[in-house]
Amino acid sequence: MTGVRAVIIDPFFEQPNWLSKVEYRETVYLSKNSTEEDAVLFLTLLCGFNNIAIDKEPNEVVQELIRTDEVALSGGIAFEGQGKLILPSCCCGLEQWKEVREAVELKKDVWLGHDPFPTIEYIDESVRIWSDDYIGNRKKEPITEQERQKMFFITYSHHDLIEQMNVIEMDLLDFFKYPLVNALSMVDTGLLDELFAIYRGWFRLAKK
Repeated sequence: MTGVRAVIIDPFFEQPNWLSKVEYRETVYLSKNSTEEDAVLFLTLLCGFNNIAIDKEPNEVVQELIRTDEVALSGGIAFEGQGKLILPSCCCGLEQWKEVREAVELKKDVWLGHDPFPTIEYIDESVRIWSDDYIGNRKKEPITEQERQKMFFITYSHHDLIEQMNVIEMDLLDFFKYPLVNALSMVDTGLLDELFAIYRGWFRLAKK
């Protein structure tokens, strides 16, 4: 069984003091089934990564977010299957998730981060997601045999991978409507509606 999920990574910034304190984790998956703790870590990364001041009242912080046209969030798409997991690497962002989906639709290469360099290989109607740069196009030095032996891939059918990546859009919409809204229960409803519109723009989400 294979799958893909929206994920943020390394949310290691100061947590807003108007949110419940939660334990840090390296990876946080985003969907309707996310917890309020997941939402706190999302907000922590969102504010910290984008230099949003958190030492203000919650409504003021949300207003600043509403004024932010674009954001960056370390993360992206997590690929799972065959007992393996490939996470986005450094300098890959959740805000780029739709670029990845569109590249897969067109059977093109796309940036998934570096050190390691996850890479996509297309073979007829199958897609391999490699844990690292299996060809060696992106590494400065030739791949050693030891490095090659550590690499692995997850195989998807091209059609199924596109269908699974389409679900990420609903997962991100539901993440806002449920866990994130619950975490921001102290914020005015009108501001949350405005934030939702901006959030959809950040991640190129449908108006649902």
